[in-house]
Amino acid sequence: MGLTELIFGPKTHLTVGVVQFDASVSETHTRECEICDHPVEEGATISDHIRRTPERLEVNGIVTNHPLVFLASVQAVSPLTDDMSPVTDRAEVAYFKLAELMDTGQLVTVITSLREYQNMAIVSMSVTRDVQTGNVLNCSLGLREIIIAQTETVAAPVPEKTVQKRKKDKGKKVAQETPKDAQSILSRVLGFFGA
Repeated sequence: MGLTELIFGPKTHLTVGVVQFDASVSETHTRECEICDHPVEEGATISDHIRRTPERLEVNGIVTNHPLVFLASVQAVSPLTDDMSPVTDRAEVAYFKLAELMDTGQLVTVITSLREYQNMAIVSMSVTRDVQTGNVLNCSLGLREIIIAQTETVAAPVPEKTVQKRKKDKGKKVAQETPKDAQSILSRVLGFFGA
């Protein structure tokens, strides 16, 4: 623990899931709301309510093979390897861990200097390496909040008893004569008159 941490309190390190960055170069925190509009026949568009969209976060951080914290690689269990062995290539291990988190779509907790985010998914990752920073992982991450809906189970309502409807009395119905019956009646009438 350095002198500045004793005076000002512990410093918050940028952490994405199990990957702790040695330095946070930049952070962009984005919160937006969407206003629902409905057009009308005449006049201005009517706005009826506001809905918050998922939060977005862009971070640029650095993981080095030689962190500034004294004996950081051997002091405790590494969250990257889950054992007591020192991590010799922290930058490479951090890269593959971030790639795994992104590829599997695992939701992560992100700790920044401003606040802590829950249920974040890595949606983009950009890594810059050159001759001068070969042992450093300079990584830019784009993260987006996943809003998880809460479901509630309720008992189904008991249906009411159905009352049988009485049939309405529509009076006597006269049987409709079919063309075959009409022909036989006509032949009887003609037979009666002797035709």
